[in-house]
Amino acid sequence: MSLFGIKEKEKIVELNILIDNLQKEIVKSKNKEEELFKTIQEKDIKIKSISKSPHDRQFEKITLEFDKVKKENTSLKISNENFKLENMELIAKNHEVIEKIIEIEKMADSLREENKNLKQSKKPEIIREKPRYKVLIKDLYSARKHDEFKKICENLSLVYVNELEDLNFEKLITDGISKTKINNAENEYIKFKNGEFNSDIEEYLVHGHKVSKVFFRYRSFVSHLTDMGIEFIYQLENFDFEVLKEDKFTPTQIEKLKEKISEYNKLRKI
Repeated sequence: MSLFGIKEKEKIVELNILIDNLQKEIVKSKNKEEELFKTIQEKDIKIKSISKSPHDRQFEKITLEFDKVKKENTSLKISNENFKLENMELIAKNHEVIEKIIEIEKMADSLREENKNLKQSKKPEIIREKPRYKVLIKDLYSARKHDEFKKICENLSLVYVNELEDLNFEKLITDGISKTKINNAENEYIKFKNGEFNSDIEEYLVHGHKVSKVFFRYRSFVSHLTDMGIEFIYQLENFDFEVLKEDKFTPTQIEKLKEKISEYNKLRKI
């Protein structure tokens, strides 16, 4: 596929049309030249057949007409040469455009090949930070298609993803659960073990949830943390709750916030 497909090719078409028109004009000029030469020959024959004495005036007239025809013939030859020069110039321009297109297409092919090689090159190994938090089954299987599987895990008192290591997925199929749903759940777990998970899970493993998600009912507290540049739960490990009193937080409110963080860490922190 040419990068200059439309504009450049339209220019080539225009140049080719002009070249064809010039060539047609050249052919017409040659035909007219031949006709004039024929006329000259015919008149020359007439002149030779005329006797000098009685037809002097007629001879004189023919001579004048002959000179006129010769001038027209010379003019046509000059026009013909000009047409040839213009034709050569247009052909040269046409070649320049074609060469430019070929050069651009070569560059495009080279870039496409380079892009292809980059895509096929080995992906760099991702170096992850050491996780601080445990992944809950409900976090990994957050999609609605896993609702039935999450219900099974809940009935089996399974909370964390690492607890799925001893789960017999095949047995769940024999218990009447959809084979497709169980296979999807097992594949999700295998991918997780292989380190194949989305950026949200990776972010959670290292930083925990965002404070805006955990404390969505405590907007004033979230606003206070945002002003302090605190975005994730792990940043609250050494948080001084006493500073909240300056923002008119009551002791009861502060205690509830502490309990919330304590419950979160008890459930999720490694």
